[in-house]
Amino acid sequence: MRLAWFLLAVFALAGCARQPAIAPHGIVSNNPCIDAVLAEIALPGQISAVSIYSHDADSASAPLAWARQLPAIGMNAEELLLARPKLVLTGNLASSGANAVLARAGIKSVALGVAPTIADDMQQIRTIAAVLDRTDAGEALISEIQESLPNSQFSGPIISAIIWQNGGFVPGKGTLQDELLARHGFRNASAQYGLSSWGVLPLETLMRNPPMVIFMPTNARDSDARETRARQELLRHLGGRTRIVDFPDRLLFCGGPTIIKASAILKKTRVAFVKDRP
Repeated sequence: MRLAWFLLAVFALAGCARQPAIAPHGIVSNNPCIDAVLAEIALPGQISAVSIYSHDADSASAPLAWARQLPAIGMNAEELLLARPKLVLTGNLASSGANAVLARAGIKSVALGVAPTIADDMQQIRTIAAVLDRTDAGEALISEIQESLPNSQFSGPIISAIIWQNGGFVPGKGTLQDELLARHGFRNASAQYGLSSWGVLPLETLMRNPPMVIFMPTNARDSDARETRARQELLRHLGGRTRIVDFPDRLLFCGGPTIIKASAILKKTRVAFVKDRP
C-alpha cells in the first residue's frame, strides 16, 4: 500500500516538475550546512545530491568543486519524491509539509536544526557520521574543529564586536556565533542594541554607537555588491573608532567545518587588534 501511494505520488508530480538527474535509492541532502559536513566525511558515491544552495558561490558552505560534481536538489516535496532517495538529510527549517510527505511515502529523513552551541554542533556531526557509517571520519572532523578553537581563555582586554551581515542580520545571545565570539575574547555587542538571539540591526543604529570590531562581508558579488559597497562607504566615516573585518555570509549560519574558517578569522583579528592597541 505504501509503495502504491508513493508511485501514484511520483506519477502525479511528474507533469509539474522536472526529474532531477539524481541516482535513485541514494542519500540526498537539501541543506547547505549538512553538505559542508558531508564534503568532509562522506565516501565517493555515498551522496546522490546536495542542496541547490551548495552550487552557489555566495551561499555554499561546502567546497564548490565537490558540490558541483553532484546534482542539486531543492526543499520541496516534488523534487524529493521524484529523486526516489532512501534517505533525506534536511534541516528543521525545511518545509514540515515536505517532511510529512516523505514520511507517508516511506522515505526516511533526518532533520537537523541550527545548532545553538559548539557542543550541539559536534553532536550533529556524530549523527551525520552515524548515518553514513563513517564514525571515525566524523570524530576526525570534530578533532580538527576542536583544535582550531582556543584551548584557554584569552588574557587581556575583552573586545566588543558584532557579526553584521547584509540586511543587518545579527546573531545574538544563545547562538553558536555568540559562543565563537566569546571563545576568542570578544564580547558580542548585540545586547547593547536590544537584540536577543537572531535579530536585525539597522545600519544607522550601528553607526550611532559602533563596537570596536564589525565582522561583515566586504567582497559580496552580484545582487549584494552594490548594497555592500554603499554600506562600506558609510562605515568608513567611523574612522579609526571601529575595525571592519571581512566575514563572508556563508560563515554565519553553519557550524561543522565552517567553524574552522570562522575561528581563523576571529583569532587573526584579535591578535591584530591587541598588537595595534596603544
